[in-house]
Amino acid sequence: MHPYSTNSEERFKVPFFLGALAIGIAWVFSQFASEARLPFYVEVPGTFTIYAILFALFRGYIWKFTFLRYLHIVKVPNLEGDWVGHLMSSFDGAADKQAVTIHIRQNWTHIFIKLTAPNSDSRSVVGSIYESEGETILIYQYKNDPHATAVETMHAHTGTATLYVEEGLLAMAGDYYSGRDRTNYGRIVVRRRLDAPAAGFA
Repeated sequence: MHPYSTNSEERFKVPFFLGALAIGIAWVFSQFASEARLPFYVEVPGTFTIYAILFALFRGYIWKFTFLRYLHIVKVPNLEGDWVGHLMSSFDGAADKQAVTIHIRQNWTHIFIKLTAPNSDSRSVVGSIYESEGETILIYQYKNDPHATAVETMHAHTGTATLYVEEGLLAMAGDYYSGRDRTNYGRIVVRRRLDAPAAGFA
């Protein structure tokens, strides 16, 4: 996975909160250790260690909790999972709908997006999530590699996709543009699969 940017200010606020919490927990541990008179070979975790554990838990799991969004502590949407739908390309004049699957792996700071189409796979290299007044936009740059069975005119290329998240994080639709080697553009429309967990992939 790679880092992604966001316009939410939570990444400036949450670390301070976690730091204060780590200090409080470390103080409790120190009080317990002094009263319990622990043997010398039992070490009490320090503030930095506690902070590292709290940050790892928050980044990987806690940030997904719904109540944090109700409290406006976390605004970054959780897009992790499998999305299925179709794309239409200018390559054939948008004549056909090609079935696609988008796999997203995400935590609070990192994301990875893989789009699988009949003739190629694309993987994100950089991304951002923009959240404002109920509108969520996923923007990412990708590298596309054609399958061995693809037509000879299809080459590896880079591009950019801009997807608008809709229906309460259940659907995405938007446009993509490929690099100068392809100079294609098209439309992507997908819906979130609720019957399957996020798939692991390299």
